[in-house]
This record gives sequence, structure tokens and C-alpha cells, in this order.
Amino acid sequence: MRIVFIAILLLSLCSCANIGTGSDKNARVAQQFFQHYAKREDFVTFMSFYAEHAQLIDVVYGHHAQSKTEIRQFLDWQRGEFVLLKGDNILTVSKQTSQANTVITQGYFHRFSYNGETMGPWFFSITLEFDNNHKIIKQTDWINYTPRENFLGGKDVNSLIPVN
Repeated sequence: MRIVFIAILLLSLCSCANIGTGSDKNARVAQQFFQHYAKREDFVTFMSFYAEHAQLIDVVYGHHAQSKTEIRQFLDWQRGEFVLLKGDNILTVSKQTSQANTVITQGYFHRFSYNGETMGPWFFSITLEFDNNHKIIKQTDWINYTPRENFLGGKDVNSLIPVN
């Protein structure tokens, strides 16, 4: 009986170790993804995190990109005049949780100017789903866009973000 218990325990530990390894790798890839996103300097490397068949859903804005090509067009860092108003990073990650093939990241975008209009700061929650090669196959964005009148109306809870 004791040997059976030990065998079951060892099999359970091996099984958990395999699950954790993929999850840990996805968490590391997500951290690298957000480091590149925060710097907003190397769009080619940023796009390399996506699988060819990836999709991106911006729930609040109402956009659904259904391939890496469409994601590249939607996020195109060369489009428009972008100016970070303070600091070196466009975003700050405050929390990241991973399980199996999914990583959920929360944080906020810093204030910036886009085509002469001041935007942000914006809270965000972004879910990344990965394939077996640790490439993003689905990104779901929940971004609390402001100025609210340009997007949805309603209360601006982004005012809770600390301004540095």
C-alpha cells in the first residue's frame, strides 16, 4: 500500500512539473512581450511574439484582428504621431498571473500624445493565450480608454492611477 501511495505521489509531482514548465515558459515570454511593448521601440521583435494565425480582440474598442497581418496593421507603431509624455515606458505592469497556456496581465498605460491629442492614463487587463511553441495565438484587451467621451462616456476610474 505504501509503495502505491509513493508511486502515485511521484506521478503527481511529475505531472505538475510538466504543467508548470509550460506555464512558467509562457509567463517568461509574456514578461518579455510586455517589456518590448513598454519600450515601444522594436516593432519587428514585438510582432515576433505572435503566431501567424493569432487573433487580437479589443473588447472595449470593438476590434477583432484575425491574423498576424491584421494585428500588425492594427497595432502599427509607425502610424500616426506618437509621443510619450513622461518617462521611457508606455506601460507599467502591476500584476501577472499564469496558468497552463494563459497569462493575464494587469497594469496601466501612461499618458501619451497621439496625433496631437493627449491620451491616458488607462488601466488595462490583457489576456494572452499561447500555443505549444509559446507564441501568442489569442490576445484579448480590456483597456479603459480615455478621454471617455471619445469612446464610451461614463465615469473615468483611470483617475485612480498614480501620476508620477
